[in-house]
Amino acid sequence: MSDVTEVRCYIEEYRNPQGQRAGRLREKGSGRKVDLGSAPETETQKFLLFLSAAAANRSVMPDVFSRDRDDDAIAVSGEVDFDAPDELRFVFNDRLSYVFV
Repeated sequence: MSDVTEVRCYIEEYRNPQGQRAGRLREKGSGRKVDLGSAPETETQKFLLFLSAAAANRSVMPDVFSRDRDDDAIAVSGEVDFDAPDELRFVFNDRLSYVFV
């Protein structure tokens, strides 16, 4: 059984190629991209709903959008598929979790 890794993340907001507002997870401090692995469409939609809750409550937990401030974060834990200086990719399985902390 693989070890479980946990990282504290923030949401980086950006514009996608279509000009729409989008967000992705990055590790606090290092800024490396955090990928939750290949997930079914239903799970992707659940994750997007989770991220939208952060946007709706930005005044309550502003540090979720900050690389350096650490009062608020998203803790992601699970088995790691790929670990590099610019990206951390998890295996999407039943051991993967993400919560606001």
